[in-house]
Order: sequence, then C-alpha cells, then structure tokens
Amino acid sequence: LISGGINNYSIVALGALYGTPQVTASAALSAYLLLAAIGVLIGGVVVTHTTRHGTVTAFGLFATAVATLLIAKFDFNSVLLILVMSVGGFFSGAIMPSRDMIVREVTPPGSFGKVFGFVSTGFNIGGVVSPLIFGAIMDHGSPRWVFLLVAAFNLIAIATVTCFGTAFMAYT
Repeated sequence: LISGGINNYSIVALGALYGTPQVTASAALSAYLLLAAIGVLIGGVVVTHTTRHGTVTAFGLFATAVATLLIAKFDFNSVLLILVMSVGGFFSGAIMPSRDMIVREVTPPGSFGKVFGFVSTGFNIGGVVSPLIFGAIMDHGSPRWVFLLVAAFNLIAIATVTCFGTAFMAYT
C-alpha cells in the first residue's frame, strides 16, 4: 500500500493539492524511485554490518513517514519537493534488505519458499487494494490524504516490525 500510494498517486495528488506542475511532480517521483534503488544498495551494505534488522527497518519506515508527512503539510518549491521525495525514496529502499532479513530470521527451516510466496502474495494483494483506496481518496477530493495515509501505513509497519516480528521470533 505504501509504494502504491506514492508510485501511482503522488503526481496527481501533488497537482490537486498544491497545483504542482506535472513535470515537477514527475521529477520528484523519479527522484524518489532513483533514490529508492540507491537505498536498496546502501541497505544491502548496512544489512551485512548489523543484526538489528528490526531497528534499521523501523528507522527507515519512520524517516519515510516523516518525509511523506512533510509533503502532506507543506507546499515545497520544486527543489525542496524533489529533495524531500528523494529522502523518502532513499529510506523506503534502504529498509528492503533488512525487511528481507527479518523474514528470513522468522522463517522455519524448510519453509523459505512458502514464506516468501506468502510475503509476495501480500505485496500483490496490496497492489490490488491500493488503487481502490487511493483512487477513492482522489475521487473524494482529498489529495492530502494520499500522503497522510502513506505516512500512517509506514507507522503501522513500524509497529508490525517491532511488535509482531519480535513476538514471532520469540515464539519460534
């Protein structure tokens, strides 16, 4: 849901919310996606130097939530919008290797394929549900809620990583 909101609705939401030109909003989204890819690479380095994958993931989710909240609250000029979107994208990407390590840590022996299949199915379900949620938000003339909801989903993900991940690891 997080990536679906930003990837598919940020351009139209920025235009509706602040009158951001499509070229600027597209550049901001492109910067978000580019920095997300760079974040994955940096996150891969970080994951090899720590065992605190939940902490890394929670920090990245929090930073992404803050960037998204800033976009929801302030009408930035082009340069600042691209910068804030870049920061959000970087941290969104940087958490991915740690997220994968968390999944690996809680996976029972011999169940790696099943667990990653389950996780992948969750991403696909999010991809189906995301347009319904964010499209309805835009249809109701509430573009700010695109960003607020993405931030909220990031914060919910922090709770999931810190509470349920730890509980599941203690159970196994």
